[in-house]
Amino acid sequence: GYGKLSGRDVDSMRAGARVEPGEEKHDPADFALWKAAKPGEPSWESPWGPGRPGWHIECSAMCYRYLGATLDMHGGGQDLIFPHHENEIAQAEGFTGVKPFVRHWLHNGWLTLDEQKMSKSIGNIITIREALDRYGSDGIRIFVMTAHYRAPLAYSEEAMEAGKRAAERLQLAASVPGGDGPAADIPGDEYRERFGASMDDDLNTAGALACLFDLARAINRARDESRAVDEAQATLRELAGILGLTLRERETAEGADAFIDLLVELRSDLRNEKQFALSDKVRDRLLELGITLEDVQGGTRWRRRD
Repeated sequence: GYGKLSGRDVDSMRAGARVEPGEEKHDPADFALWKAAKPGEPSWESPWGPGRPGWHIECSAMCYRYLGATLDMHGGGQDLIFPHHENEIAQAEGFTGVKPFVRHWLHNGWLTLDEQKMSKSIGNIITIREALDRYGSDGIRIFVMTAHYRAPLAYSEEAMEAGKRAAERLQLAASVPGGDGPAADIPGDEYRERFGASMDDDLNTAGALACLFDLARAINRARDESRAVDEAQATLRELAGILGLTLRERETAEGADAFIDLLVELRSDLRNEKQFALSDKVRDRLLELGITLEDVQGGTRWRRRD
């Protein structure tokens, strides 16, 4: 019945109502399906005169038109549980006679900035285009998925930068070739099972991400041992794709990689010329920037530290 989704008792709602039943309401809990138009508002003709749909009816109408009488999942912010989603249920089930209107409701927490809900009306927003330019799509997705979808998420440049760096670690693990040695003993099915268990746990994306980073670390260790990692990298890309991660390096990252390659080559030339002080300076400066060098037979390999 009415109030089940939000856990509200109808009698209590009636007792606390601020509007008495009268000409416009038979019950204090009544809400408008059709509102009379005010001067200057868009309106449509109806048997009750010019008006427009109530605030809740449009969603029920769109759901029924495109998805039918029963939906598998319906999402929205936690602030919409009551009255909006409660009223959607009342409208849809009252019209179709089919129950339930929705099998699974998913209500997300707010994205906050300085402890305020991020909102266009408040003016404390960053546009998607700005965020994409700064952090890339994978960085944004990782930032969002570090928290459970029902929990609030605090926006900060530091957290977004952390998401971008995390995305770069996954991108490198998925793309840098392994060695010519035997295939790495990385049990892909175990990672798939662990990933699936996290997603089955009310979409525990933080747990799913932890699985990806553990797999990335296993790939990096195997690559450091000159083992082949193609199969493990395919598993990483497969699971990351479920979360919408592309694992494609951004153009800026590709440019940075080319510059790092140049510095590594310069260091090798300095070593060959026995200018060890300068070559060590290049190595130490790269280390400060999070780049680890490894001198191996035939040259030098580099990687970003986890």
